[in-house]
Amino acid sequence: MRTKVKLVEGEEYAIRAIRGFREEGHSLNEIYVLAHDDDRTEGLSRLTDTNTIGVMEEGMATAFANLFRSRGDQLRAKMESLGISALEAERYEKELDKGRIMVLVWYEDETRTFERTDEDLARRREHPEDVAIPPMGGIYMSGPGGPGGTV
Repeated sequence: MRTKVKLVEGEEYAIRAIRGFREEGHSLNEIYVLAHDDDRTEGLSRLTDTNTIGVMEEGMATAFANLFRSRGDQLRAKMESLGISALEAERYEKELDKGRIMVLVWYEDETRTFERTDEDLARRREHPEDVAIPPMGGIYMSGPGGPGGTV
């Protein structure tokens, strides 16, 4: 398995990074988002139909251990479960502390081919899979419509 990482400043740039990975030929099943704040990670994942790093990726033991770890330790363990070295995970976690968002792809590279036919390209133009950019103010609302609230 291989991992590619992009660190971005906000939701709009995360969406652009996701689009970039899609244009490279990666499926949404291979794309993950991670932020220091769980609500931000979950909200962005739902908005873009991408993945969060969970039990399937981490394994049961790591997921259970994360229940008792600090947030920084949890984030580093999640990154390491997707092939990021401990040293890189520490550096990335510091960037997440600053509010950046990690967009990454985790994929098999041995069988990957990026050749597209004219028919494939025409179908993508007819049915683009791009996500919408959220309205001003971000994707996270506080109050009745926000996380944990009712609409």
